[in-house]
Formats: sequence, C-alpha cells, structure tokens
Amino acid sequence: MSLRVRFDPEYVGEQIGQLCFEENRNVQELDLYLAGAAYAVCLSLGKEKPWKQKDFVNIGLSIVRSGTKRFLDLTEKNILVNSVPQENDMKYMKNYVGK
Repeated sequence: MSLRVRFDPEYVGEQIGQLCFEENRNVQELDLYLAGAAYAVCLSLGKEKPWKQKDFVNIGLSIVRSGTKRFLDLTEKNILVNSVPQENDMKYMKNYVGK
C-alpha cells in the first residue's frame, strides 16, 4: 500500500514543544526530542525522495525553531500566570502588612 502524506515541519515542532512543556521536560530534553524528530523526518524523506536532500537543513531548522518557540512561549506564560498574586495571596499580604 502506498500513501502520500504532506506534513508541516513547523506543526511537528510545535507539537513536540507542547508535549515537552506538558510533561515538564527541561530544555536539554526538548533539544533531544526536536533533534530526533528532525533526524527522523529527514531520514524518511531521504529514503523516499533523495532529491530533497538540499532542503533537509531548512526542514530541521523549521522543526527546531517552531518547537523551541512554542516551548518558551508556554513557559513564559506559565511563569507570568504564576507570578501574579492571587486573591488569597492579596488577603495574606493585607493582613501581614496591616499588623
């Protein structure tokens, strides 16, 4: 059976970044996952479409850039959400400062 598939390397990278964030992976692990995905995609393409080899660097970079960006965006958002004082924190601060 033969199957034609089109894929978006940026989407692949974003999904890896999302999963690494959700699994509380660190940046080193993210790098390994992204490099592995880039290698796997290029290896698969190399077997099926050897004439695409000139695009391998761009495909790999696209996966790594989009995955890293997604991971960092989620991490930044998480830090900002957790750094904003919550209602209970404000009550505690008012009681502490008032005494």
